[in-house]
Amino acid sequence: MSSQEPQAPYYKFLGRKIALAIAVVAFIPYALTYFVFYSNFQESLRSQVLNSLRQVVESHSRTIDDFLNERLSDLRYTANLHSVSEMSQPAEMQNILNSINAVYRVYVDLGFLNAQGRHLAYAGPYGLREADYADALWFKEVMAKGLYVSDVFKGVRGVPHFIIAVKVSRDGQNYVLRATIDIAQFSSLVEGVRLGNTGEAFILNQEGLYQTQSRSHGFLLSDADLPLPEYFTGVRVDENIIRRGRSVVMAETWLKYGQWLLICQQDTEDALGQLSTTLHLAIAIGGFGLLIVTLTTVVFTRHLVGRIAQADREKELLNEQVIQSGKLSALGELAAGVAHEINNPVAIMIEEAGWVQDLMTDEEECFHKSPNHQEFERALRQINTQGQRCKEITHKLLGFARRTDSPVELTQINDLIHEVVDFLERPASYANIQIVQDLAPGLPQVNASPSELQQVLINLIKNSTDAMEKTGGTITVSTRPAGSMGVILSVKDDGPGIPEAVLPRIFDPFFTTKPVGQGTGLGLSICFGIVSKLGGKIEVTGGQGKGATFQVHLPAVSQTMLAASGAAAKP
Repeated sequence: MSSQEPQAPYYKFLGRKIALAIAVVAFIPYALTYFVFYSNFQESLRSQVLNSLRQVVESHSRTIDDFLNERLSDLRYTANLHSVSEMSQPAEMQNILNSINAVYRVYVDLGFLNAQGRHLAYAGPYGLREADYADALWFKEVMAKGLYVSDVFKGVRGVPHFIIAVKVSRDGQNYVLRATIDIAQFSSLVEGVRLGNTGEAFILNQEGLYQTQSRSHGFLLSDADLPLPEYFTGVRVDENIIRRGRSVVMAETWLKYGQWLLICQQDTEDALGQLSTTLHLAIAIGGFGLLIVTLTTVVFTRHLVGRIAQADREKELLNEQVIQSGKLSALGELAAGVAHEINNPVAIMIEEAGWVQDLMTDEEECFHKSPNHQEFERALRQINTQGQRCKEITHKLLGFARRTDSPVELTQINDLIHEVVDFLERPASYANIQIVQDLAPGLPQVNASPSELQQVLINLIKNSTDAMEKTGGTITVSTRPAGSMGVILSVKDDGPGIPEAVLPRIFDPFFTTKPVGQGTGLGLSICFGIVSKLGGKIEVTGGQGKGATFQVHLPAVSQTMLAASGAAAKP
């Protein structure tokens, strides 16, 4: 693990590059899709809001026109229903006013005038019985056109109002039936439009004067300070009109044959408030989507970089194993060369010692007279003994050297353990460590490379000796059958043990509990790889102060494989 630390900045840089690439690839289509969707939705919602306002104005204009036409129809019907003599009587006129107000409640007064503009009868709260309207504009209009709906004006009574009038022709004589409409009732009809929190409707005449009251901009007959458009048909909708420092959406249509302009207006922010809400929702959704993309990118990048780092570690481990194998091979060749080089002088030394021994025997009388006769014999025996020991050591070195590149073959594991322990027990004894063998007889053979099994066993014993080199102790190497499943090789020591927190990582490449510079972290990882390749498994148990036990489970060779191997061995 520690060998990866210097490369940590590389993996961070690699992770940033991968994350950036993934983010760009994921974000660009996401952003384009989001932008197109939002733009289309924004335009659709905007059109929907404006069309809704247009429909409200169309509906409201029809309602107002219908109201005016109905009032004119009321007067025509009244004129046709009653005779001139009846309408000329004030009492009857009052009855007529009461009758039509019982249904509609929109009439303030009612008057019946002759062709000279003088009242023949008047019913209402104002003293207009003697009023002369011969020169009034409305009177001239109704006499000329047959009907008339006036603008709002103050007139004789000095109160804002508007009238409707129809011409009545009887027996060659012309009369006028006139009614004053309750301006409050009419205004409530016009102002009854409710558009959000700021929407309102009002009417302007051709001079730009308010014919109904505006809640936010003006009173009756005050100047609206709005440029009036040329006459048009239908409804016109304008956006972002600035009125007294406020941006408004305005829908307009002409009423009363182009004499009145109905305006419905609403603050832009209020009218398009749903669009603003949708914008906030879209931003929230977009932000959430971006968060998901970011989290996915981070998680995927970490996973990918982790896989790359793992692949690099495995590659490095493989390289280390190749290097280790090369070292072992070189060591085997060196050991073989050293053994051969030592064997020759040792053999000569033993032969010469034997020759001196023979000479001493032949010249026994001469040598027996020497006071150092016994010392010569002891020295010759010691030379012969140590020479034989050197021969055994070189033979073991040659045995290991021959197996450094040995192929997979049928192997008796107990024999292999004897060789390895014989080779390692003397160096271990220098640290006051005893290696004990507890080997079960009659174990089945395993199909393995002897050199690889040697490496596993050497690494396990070497780990134990390293752990106990300061305290000494006992290492027990044991084997036992595992039923038909194979053979269990166990290496147990009574050293300081392995902390439980470390156990799950003990076989990780480059993980070591040894001080810096005293371990590569590859020994147990190589053991794990070799055992896994052989189809077995390796386990470790122990704890702090409890020693450590490594168990290697190796599959036994089946009878079919043994038979095939025996057949292949026959000439």
